[in-house]
Amino acid sequence: MTSSSTVLLGVTGGIAAYKSAELVRGFQKAGMDVRVMMTKAATRFVAPLTFETLSGHAVHVGDRLRADFAITHIEEGNAADIFVIAPATANTLAKMAGGLADNLLAATYLAYSGTVVIAPSMNTNMWHHAATQRNVSTLRDQGVFILEPGAGELACGVYGSGRMADPDSIVAEVKHRLQVERKTDLRGLRVAITAGGTREPIDAVRFIGNRSSGKMGAALARGAFDRGARVELIKAYVDLPAAPGVREVETPTAAAMYREVIGLLPDLDVLIMAAAVADYSVVMPTGGKIGKSLEDLSVSLCPTTDILCEVALKKRPDQFIVGFAAEYGMEGLARAREKLARKHLDMIVFNDISRQDIGFNSDYNEVFILTPSSEVKVERAQKETIAEVVLDHIARGIRTLRGEPAPAG
Repeated sequence: MTSSSTVLLGVTGGIAAYKSAELVRGFQKAGMDVRVMMTKAATRFVAPLTFETLSGHAVHVGDRLRADFAITHIEEGNAADIFVIAPATANTLAKMAGGLADNLLAATYLAYSGTVVIAPSMNTNMWHHAATQRNVSTLRDQGVFILEPGAGELACGVYGSGRMADPDSIVAEVKHRLQVERKTDLRGLRVAITAGGTREPIDAVRFIGNRSSGKMGAALARGAFDRGARVELIKAYVDLPAAPGVREVETPTAAAMYREVIGLLPDLDVLIMAAAVADYSVVMPTGGKIGKSLEDLSVSLCPTTDILCEVALKKRPDQFIVGFAAEYGMEGLARAREKLARKHLDMIVFNDISRQDIGFNSDYNEVFILTPSSEVKVERAQKETIAEVVLDHIARGIRTLRGEPAPAG
């Protein structure tokens, strides 16, 4: 991102429109130039003069389109580096998903060819309604980045999901989008990433699992897609929004994940095993529910297949394989180095899960990136940032492996 980045901010008719004024200031503090476009309904909440004063530019308002008016302002919109709509009402989401262009903002969205970020805001029942969720899913499939609303007390007095994302979070997302969209160093590559923690059934209700959230793997999948890769996210238990453009496959157990990985392996350029795969599964899981009794209960376990060891036996010389080592304590760094060599990996990412401020179920991580010839520490940062650094190393590593020059960006 450069100081000359231009943000087109669309403001629609929701009570959260007042927060958009703060958003303008946030973008400006980040070195961006902001142009504002409003729907007629939005002007009932905040006067256009507010945004004109803050942005230093005329505000475009339009509900009924005149051809000459629309063409001029749509062309101005297309000159922006990124298009942000915050707040986005349920009505606006429906128009965008349905391809309607009956106001200036909706027409600009249809004509805009760059990155679009949306921060919805509405009543919690409207947000959870099947029609709204269907529209959100459609927009994600179109490549739109959606910052889901947070939970809290809404203007209507109801408590629930529907509050527009915090302006600081929106600014951070836009900065991230502007940074990664310029990188195309994984273009043309097919990448598979595993994520989340497997759950090995004991009976129909209980399972053996772990606290992995899948956030690291999801961040890697999203980042790899942004850089031009064709991405498959092979996920165990992951309760996160789908990443636009990423094909997702559910693999709840270690055995299911093994089958999917091995099945995809012949067609992959890069495999990133970020999932926390169970080392043991139950020998004879019960089909129903085991009832409680006063007697001791014993469960027999057997080792699961080591997916990375099997991959090492089947991989082509031109494939780049990355493992993750979630170890308890810094002494695990030595075990990660041993794992790198024993499993014939091109790279392994070590993180210390004994710390409460990083790792499992956290938005932050701190890692060591190990290769057979190097070791790099990445200081504590958000997992999206860690993912970008890991992908930087992977992009360079696979080009070196194949004897290819690294592409620009």
